[in-house]
Amino acid sequence: MKILDLIFPKQCINCWKIWEYLCKDCKKQLKPHREMCSSCHKYSNNYETCLDCKTAKEFFLDWILIPFSYTWFLKKIILKLKYYHKKDLVDFLIDRVVIAIYANNKLNNKLVQWNVVVSGIPSHWHRRYFVKWYNQSYLLAKNLSKKLWLEYKQFLKKTKKTKSQASLDRAWRLQNLKNAFAFKWDFSFLEKTKTLILVDDITTTGATMNEIAKLIKHKYPKISIWWVVLGRKDS
Repeated sequence: MKILDLIFPKQCINCWKIWEYLCKDCKKQLKPHREMCSSCHKYSNNYETCLDCKTAKEFFLDWILIPFSYTWFLKKIILKLKYYHKKDLVDFLIDRVVIAIYANNKLNNKLVQWNVVVSGIPSHWHRRYFVKWYNQSYLLAKNLSKKLWLEYKQFLKKTKKTKSQASLDRAWRLQNLKNAFAFKWDFSFLEKTKTLILVDDITTTGATMNEIAKLIKHKYPKISIWWVVLGRKDS
């Protein structure tokens, strides 16, 4: 144990017991999310995009993985991670994500292939450097790539300062994100990438993930795109 941990011990963010940001009892309050299609949100085995949504012209994701339901408890954890810099929570959360990945036959089979890349979702430079000072999606993605022994690449940028998606209805969410993302200067590795795992904290309608998948698949249509999020919030 580090000396600083003795002087300033960690406390559970929920019940305030010391030594861990989430104690053993509070960890049990995390609830699993049901399997569903990432577009229509109907039941779909292994979170695979259903056949009807796969044929839709404006939908580009292949799978989504959602380990946790968006309960008040998960919301509390996410807020601590996003706005109170409780970065130690990342390691615990990604450990649970890895368990969910290994339990998913479809994604687990993808991991044994070559050329699997993990990446995070960019935030606008103003939000990153003047509001939150860091990007929690990058932290989650980097941690996941290390635990899965996969390559991490950050090849996207957000070019448009968008409004909060939570405050908009579905039609405005789609308009809000239109042309909001772009490639950075170095993305040639995507030519050889077979599976791309994009990581974020929370999704609602899936508008963000689909906009990014659209950008990628217009240039590299053969890439299989997975979206891994900690939880999903009902719209």
